[in-house]
Amino acid sequence: MRQKMALFVLVLLVAGLLGSAQAQAQELQPMTPMDLETWFTTFFQVPEDEIEPFANLAFVYQEGNDNSSEQIQQGENNRAYVYQYGEGNYVQQWQNGWGNWAGAYQVGNRNNAVIHQVGTSNWAGTCQLGDANTARIEQSGSSFTALVTQIGHGNSAVIIQGSK
Repeated sequence: MRQKMALFVLVLLVAGLLGSAQAQAQELQPMTPMDLETWFTTFFQVPEDEIEPFANLAFVYQEGNDNSSEQIQQGENNRAYVYQYGEGNYVQQWQNGWGNWAGAYQVGNRNNAVIHQVGTSNWAGTCQLGDANTARIEQSGSSFTALVTQIGHGNSAVIIQGSK
């Protein structure tokens, strides 16, 4: 119980520090899959009913210096979003298939996110708040969901999911 309470207090302290350090960025809170998808849709103002049927869609917003992103989509009805605020951040999102969704939200410096998806109706998101974090998601198959949320500095996460 004490460990859980100490961890909760530590998370609140880190979130408070990040919030004050990044006052110009969007509100810094961990996001759930639907929160992340809703946030991107609202930020980029893309109602699904206004998008051409079966069209792929990719958006990038980068503020700061030396940020880079790469988005490659093959197939139909795929969605890819990137939001980066800070310095030296990198995102790579590759999707092949139908109806896949990928989003990367990074606030801080020198963060890296890589999402590779092959298949149908896969969902992958990364939310990194801090510096020098690394996230990698690889999914192959149908209807997989993965979310990496990292708050702080120097975190690393890898998710690999596939079906035979």
